[in-house]
Amino acid sequence: MSKIIQIADVHFGTENPRALKAFEVALSEIDTDAIAVCGDLTQRGKRSEFQAARDWLDSFDIPKLVVAGNHDTPLLNLYERVVSPFERHDRYFEDLADPLQLHNAVLTGLNTARGWQTRKNWAEGSVDLEQLEDAVSVCEDADGRACFLICHHPFLSPPDAPMRTATRRGRRASRRLAQSKFRFLLTGHVHVPSVTVVDHEDKAYIAVSAGTLSTRIRSSPASFNLIDVSGENCVVTVFNLHGDRFVPTRPHVLTPDFTRDETHIGID
Repeated sequence: MSKIIQIADVHFGTENPRALKAFEVALSEIDTDAIAVCGDLTQRGKRSEFQAARDWLDSFDIPKLVVAGNHDTPLLNLYERVVSPFERHDRYFEDLADPLQLHNAVLTGLNTARGWQTRKNWAEGSVDLEQLEDAVSVCEDADGRACFLICHHPFLSPPDAPMRTATRRGRRASRRLAQSKFRFLLTGHVHVPSVTVVDHEDKAYIAVSAGTLSTRIRSSPASFNLIDVSGENCVVTVFNLHGDRFVPTRPHVLTPDFTRDETHIGID
């Protein structure tokens, strides 16, 4: 059995103390095997924010995999942002970057964030296809376990997300992911949860976006996801913050062939 908690965009510096406290309570009540952190643990990439994020994660005695987001670069230090954008992030979280091997699941990370890019919105994602192949090779040795790729930026924009994304090489990465043994892509960045089956001809994978635990909410309350691959089906449950506690919404149940009455994105 494997139950994975997915969080993203905690944004220490603009974190939501009420959401963090409620998350701690919820996590104590869920039998969890791992936490997947899909980037943006900080708001401005400050050392104090990284330290606060690390202290918070260390309070949970659960295996964790952490990837960087675009906010996890030093916002106010342009030189560092260009030359060594993830030096601070790696100093605090490098030991939480290795793939996680669970009973019937494998989690591996991919950094889609960049400190600076030659385009107007440098915060958009970018996929290094060689690094993606490295991640695919980890999944090749999964021995039938469910494979999860963890990154910050969606490869394709989630349907109805209030913020559209334009991940560089995202479409090629999406096709490659569908062709591989990966069947789950866990991301953040858009601050709203979503569960989408992405179809590429006769291949598909499940794209799951997490909401935020910060005060920077968009069209939905603070939230996190629980992904349960303990049984034959995959069950994804979004927990939304109501008052001082997280409440589960109606779960998304997906069969092994990804059939369900939910949103599909079909890609030629």
